[in-house]
Amino acid sequence: MNFIIRNLKRIIRFWFSITKVNWIKFIKNYSSREGIVVVIPGIIKNYFINSLELDILNIAALLKNNQKVKIFFGKDFTKFSGRKICYNPSQLLNPDSEKSNAEYIAEAVTAAEEKGNHVFLSSYEIQFWENKEFMHRKFEELNIRTPKTVIYDTVLQPEINELKFPLLIKELHSHASLGVHKCESATHLQSLLSDENFRKKNPKIILQELLNIRKDLRVILSGDEILLHYWRINLGSEWKPTSTSHGSGVDFISFPEQWREYIITAFKKLNLTTGAFDVAWQNDDLNNEPYILEVSPFYMPNPPKDLSNKKYSYGQFKKKLLFKDSWDKLYIECIFTIRTKVLHNWLNSNIK
Repeated sequence: MNFIIRNLKRIIRFWFSITKVNWIKFIKNYSSREGIVVVIPGIIKNYFINSLELDILNIAALLKNNQKVKIFFGKDFTKFSGRKICYNPSQLLNPDSEKSNAEYIAEAVTAAEEKGNHVFLSSYEIQFWENKEFMHRKFEELNIRTPKTVIYDTVLQPEINELKFPLLIKELHSHASLGVHKCESATHLQSLLSDENFRKKNPKIILQELLNIRKDLRVILSGDEILLHYWRINLGSEWKPTSTSHGSGVDFISFPEQWREYIITAFKKLNLTTGAFDVAWQNDDLNNEPYILEVSPFYMPNPPKDLSNKKYSYGQFKKKLLFKDSWDKLYIECIFTIRTKVLHNWLNSNIK
């Protein structure tokens, strides 16, 4: 996708996000003292690329829930006390290049909570974001079924006997399909570990059993409700990440109903306001007990779209420059619908 199209699509998303805000209600419900604090990092480099429409949709969703709001421009939301605070996690909130985004934001939210603030996402919830070590330790603690996983120290390089090759290597702070690699053999792994730059960047990595799958199920939940689900289907014969950016097919219709309560129960164990599960079945056999591959409390959903009569894939649809029936419009509508529901649940919960 070229530079001009990318930026035009950003403008389209911005336009549709501001149309979701009830501006009359915004004026009536704006309150510096009582309003829920909506954190906006500021008009800084990359803000319009990474965060603008999501922050606008926080405002729109809170107004939809009949809440008063206050906009806070800046990164240091720890200055508030006794308030409700709503933010979108991103690298824009992290001024410390020595810390990962997840680590810095978790510390900032903890500091805010110590001042009596109720924050979305909480210091507990944000630890699941781009932090696979914490996530897998919680899966083990809560007996949530996941493929065999080893948290591996790249400095000490202990011998591993639990896993067979090929396997997956996941960087601790990987997200989407970034930082996820297929490792074919012990020789391949040793080659990576002999790279000083790799070890410096990754003092620990996740080594995980590679399931025999060609699809996985993204399930977005809040409370005891499934808000959205879709299969991401690898249309090739070789393993690759199922992200739609890799050309995967998408099925928004079918759902394994026999596993609905299983998935909801696993999610509720985690005590998250919201989360996106990636779920898979060995050999793609839905009669097998499912594996929960990952969960994240912050996610970018793919909006439903029927492309059965089209000659292009979902990934190609995402890149098309359209206005009336564009992926960008559907994406904003999807996030707004989900965020409105999620913030309603947050406002009525005691998750901290």
